[in-house]
Amino acid sequence: MAELLRKGKSFLICSHLNPDGDAIGSSLALAAFLEEEGKEVFLFNRDNVPPMYAFLTGASRVRQRLPEGQRFDATVLLDCATLERVGEELERFEGRGRMIIIDHHPPVDSPPGTVLIRTDAAATAELLYEVFRSYGAHISPRTATALYLGLMTDTGSFRFSNTTPKALSVAAALVEAGADHGLVTRRIYEEFPPERFRLLARVLDTLTFFHEGKVAAVTVTRRMLDSTGAGHELTEGFVDYPRSIRGVEVAVLFREVDEQQYRVSLRSRGRVDVGRIAQIFQGGGHPNAAGCTLWGDHSAVQEQVMSHLKEVLE
Repeated sequence: MAELLRKGKSFLICSHLNPDGDAIGSSLALAAFLEEEGKEVFLFNRDNVPPMYAFLTGASRVRQRLPEGQRFDATVLLDCATLERVGEELERFEGRGRMIIIDHHPPVDSPPGTVLIRTDAAATAELLYEVFRSYGAHISPRTATALYLGLMTDTGSFRFSNTTPKALSVAAALVEAGADHGLVTRRIYEEFPPERFRLLARVLDTLTFFHEGKVAAVTVTRRMLDSTGAGHELTEGFVDYPRSIRGVEVAVLFREVDEQQYRVSLRSRGRVDVGRIAQIFQGGGHPNAAGCTLWGDHSAVQEQVMSHLKEVLE
């Protein structure tokens, strides 16, 4: 993988739709690293960078359109392993060049190319750090900070079960390389706008328990977003509130994204593999954190999810 990055001169860097901290952090870290090595990069994501990650250097360079007619030596997919997860525009784009995939989610059918998938890694940022070390070049504070954000957010600030000794050692190495721990923690966890708390108050009002208290769910509607002036990106982390309740094994967040369409986020304490639940609905993720999109009204969507969770819990 390091050798491919060394040989290439121009790179298209992409990640999945609705990018999270690991997707954005990894993308910006790779872009910074390659540019410091004299490479040309183009950052693409179909969706905008969530405001909470916009403080990272280079975030404003992420484009929502691919450069028409341009050709790259390689396209790097980060934190996902299929063109479908990036969007239709990349599937149609003819200038992709060689495909390089770096991901830590369970393997799927990937396009032909060079693939680095390790599900034991806490985040794609952790894998990128190893690639950079193999490359042998200096990791700058800018690169280290972006990687640190990806690793911190995907481990829930090092609270989730994917916080391995390896993840902690990489975090320490990144801080030593100049990652700004104070900046990342402040911007991600300590500088929320008032709209988030107005929205959170309404969301917690929807808290509902299922299956003898083993499942807890909350809901975000478009009306809530409109009435509080909050954007969907401010719902990041809301699913962790029901997950933190004693006795709850699975937490679910239903977020209305359009009429008759819901984005479903699933979190598990470990006994239930929510990744498999999400796959039933053409979604994906990890055993302890996954998501999918369902169509129908709220009661119908909720019934589908709870029905499958009931089978697993029994």
